[in-house]
Amino acid sequence: MDNKHHKSHNKIIIAILQFIDKAITNKSSQYISLLIIISFLALEIFSFSKRLFYDYANFNLKKRIKSPIEVNISESGINIEEEQNIEYQLKKHETLLKVLINFGSNDEDAKNIVNQINKLIDSKSILQENKIKIKFKNLLGYKTSQENQNITKTTHSTIIEEIAISENDERQIIVKREANGKYIGKERKIKINKRYSKYRGIIKNGLFNDGIESGISATAMMQMIAVYGYDIDFQRDIKNGDSFEMLVESYYDEDGKKIKDGAVLYSSLSLKRKKIETYIHYLDGKIEYFDAKGDSIRKSLLRTPINGARVSSGFGLRKHPILGYSKMHKGTDFAAPTGTPIIAAGNGTITYAGVKGGYGNFVQIRHNQDYSTAYGHASRFARNMRNGIKVKQGDVVAFVGSTGRSTGPHLHFEVIYKGNQINPASVKSVSGIKLSGAELTKFRSRKSEIDRYRREMPNQFIK
Repeated sequence: MDNKHHKSHNKIIIAILQFIDKAITNKSSQYISLLIIISFLALEIFSFSKRLFYDYANFNLKKRIKSPIEVNISESGINIEEEQNIEYQLKKHETLLKVLINFGSNDEDAKNIVNQINKLIDSKSILQENKIKIKFKNLLGYKTSQENQNITKTTHSTIIEEIAISENDERQIIVKREANGKYIGKERKIKINKRYSKYRGIIKNGLFNDGIESGISATAMMQMIAVYGYDIDFQRDIKNGDSFEMLVESYYDEDGKKIKDGAVLYSSLSLKRKKIETYIHYLDGKIEYFDAKGDSIRKSLLRTPINGARVSSGFGLRKHPILGYSKMHKGTDFAAPTGTPIIAAGNGTITYAGVKGGYGNFVQIRHNQDYSTAYGHASRFARNMRNGIKVKQGDVVAFVGSTGRSTGPHLHFEVIYKGNQINPASVKSVSGIKLSGAELTKFRSRKSEIDRYRREMPNQFIK
């Protein structure tokens, strides 16, 4: 609709509205006015729908024009070639050969493509998370009849021009059709650029949600949460208005697209009564996290042996939800979805892994001669969990469930000191490692470098 016509349309609408306004003030004309309003609205809705349909048709036409289509017209008929590029991900139990045939490739071409891929990687190892880019050409043939001017489709075939499979973030397998019709496979190394990304945020809707909202990947956030599990009760210690900061390794492809986040170099949580900072440091080739003094963040026992859960019931006297009377609750309950991993609160030995009365599926770990921890109501145990097995802090030992005397999926967590259950929140865990000597000097040098990045970098990333 051009501007001149649009202005004229607006003048008509204003005139009608002024007439309606005058008519409404006259009681005898109210019914007529109502009828005019309804008719006017119906016409406007029809006009809007017509314009919407026109715009949609125009959009689809532009979209089709963008696809490269080649049309050849001869006396024998019309031949059309259309190129298309799509990105595909395998579904469960689906093979690459089946996908190519379903796209319209003939059996011989499909097998040749898979054979070329198998020379570089095992095509059976292609997983659902591997992205597959397929470039193909549709060939359509139509025959025209000079007698009755009818057009009939005579041929329809699909040729796979190129297929690219991203095996990982740094390697891509490409199979391309040559001019002679043969397929040739080759490997392409993708150049990955590492940058540092700095993020800061205020907690409003939970640490994990606000971290994701600020641009941090879910992987990096889970690293941060796992580190703070030694010192933080995520349900009780963190409040709205608290803040966080993270410095993360981020990896970008040649086009500047973010591929993934790597290690968390630094993180801090500023709570109402304290600030907790962690710095990365490599010990024997493994990532460890330390505070500013060089003391390990890893403690003898985790306060929260489950990621992202909320405390649904604390330690102490309470009315039992099933038994109906007040009873001492000798642990802490963490509400979480069924199947959420339960991790060992510290290094130790499994002393019980089986069904135990009202606890349902139950795991107990002895950490030393004084301390043990227990985990109840699990839906199932982790693989190979049995008496006598040694576990490390952070190992998955079971999965959240609602077995035994339970009203819903949750973890019942107990800390046992010299045979008696105690309040898990009262346990004062000690740091596992204290850096000293040359290792402490290396740590301080790395810490200074990280602090320099934090001072100089804006939020998000810097090359």
